[in-house]
Order: sequence, then C-alpha cells, then structure tokens
Amino acid sequence: MPLAPPAAERTAAPALPGPPPRLRAFVVAPHLLDAGTRDAAFALFRAHYEGADRERFEHDLTEKQRVILLRDRATGALRGFSTVLHREVRVGARTATMVFSGDTVIDRSCWGQKRLQSAFAGLLFRLKLRHPHRPLYWFLISKGWRTYLLMANHFPRAVPRWDRAEPPELRAALDLLAAERFGTEYDPAAGVVRYATPHERVRDGLAPVDGALLANPHVRFFVDRNPGHARGEELACLAQVRLRDLARTAAGIAWKRLSGAGAR
Repeated sequence: MPLAPPAAERTAAPALPGPPPRLRAFVVAPHLLDAGTRDAAFALFRAHYEGADRERFEHDLTEKQRVILLRDRATGALRGFSTVLHREVRVGARTATMVFSGDTVIDRSCWGQKRLQSAFAGLLFRLKLRHPHRPLYWFLISKGWRTYLLMANHFPRAVPRWDRAEPPELRAALDLLAAERFGTEYDPAAGVVRYATPHERVRDGLAPVDGALLANPHVRFFVDRNPGHARGEELACLAQVRLRDLARTAAGIAWKRLSGAGAR
C-alpha cells in the first residue's frame, strides 16, 4: 500500500462532469497529515453530513492509529477517507485484536469504486498475519446502509444479521465493546447508539432508502433494526474477520477490476 502522497496534493476539489475520478488509496498515521489535508477531509465530511463538528472530527482523527485516504489519481484531490483504530482486547477468556472504524466518507462522484474496500481489507489482512491464531474483530457503528452492507456482504460471521442465528459469544463481545466505548448511550436491547448530544447525520437526499433498495434484505434489515438512522442513530455491529473471508473479498475485487478493464 502506498504511503503518503506528495505534500503539494492538499486540497479537495469538486468533481467535474464526466467519468468518475479514478482513485488511489494511501494508508497513513493521522499525525502525518498536514493542515491542508485535514481541512480538505473535514470539508468533504461536512459536505456529506449535517451537524459535522470540527472539534469532534479532530478528536476522532487524533484517536486513531491509521487513516485511509482516497485521492484522485489525476489531480491528487482528496475524494474520501476512513479513520481506523486497532487495539488488543479481551473477549471472554481470549485475547483478540479489535479494529474500530471511525469517520468515513467517499465523495458521491466516486461511489461504486472499491478502493476503500481493498485498502481496508489489506489493513485487516496485515493485522491478521501479525497474530494468525488470535481472533480479529471489526467493530463498527453505522448510521448508513452502505457501511452495514459492506459488513454483511463480506463477513458472514457477524452480528446483527437477518440470515443467520447470532453466535452468543459475538453478541456478548459486541455488547461489551459498545458499552465500554459509548456507556449509557448504547442501548443493548436495541443494539443502537443514541447520542446524548447532537451528532452528524447523512444529509437529506444523499443516500435515500427507496423501494428498490428495500428489495435488498440486508438493507431492509438495517432499516428495521435502526429506524432512527436518518436522525444519526447508529447500529452497533461486530464481525469476526477470518482469512478465508479476506481472501474471498480480495478475489471479488480483483475479478471486478479485471471485468471492468476487459469492458473498456
């Protein structure tokens, strides 16, 4: 995975009409981000979420060990990012590695590309190889169906899902991690985080859940389990990350790239 781009590539620019920008992913430590990149990231975040707060945004960024940056290959403009925290946790009697996804956004003009998924899968793969016999979990909270769908499509052993019985140990681990991080803002009965103070929410009209989307059982399940998502309430989720899941994800991304190249 490439490291930081040239320092001159600092700004986020509006996407021009025409084909969507091709993206390149970089994984960096947050403390290496210059002021211009931080400003561009917050501008992108604010454009997609109502109620975005700069202080809260900076806290999320500073807390994390990694940030995935998505840049326009042609111009270097910032088109997306995702912050990532990973640490050692105790799950039952075992030591495990927990990966927590923080603020994440991709410019609407770039939706459908898989650069973020491939970069995140690569990060998970490297963490798994450090301790191959230690369980690896992806802990996320989702106010939007896209993030939930990413988990549901790629990690079968996860909670909550509509199509599989919940492994009791996964549910217990999720409740423990969510209560530890969010305290009383986490409702274990509903599996939802409801913030005591106003938080950001997806802007109206940006990713509406219409009838066509509700035909997807994963999206329908997400909406049923998190009816307050439009108000910024978040569905807490936990997936066990296995090497075979990552291999299947990598193969799927590679196939789509090859198929796309063949169609051009």
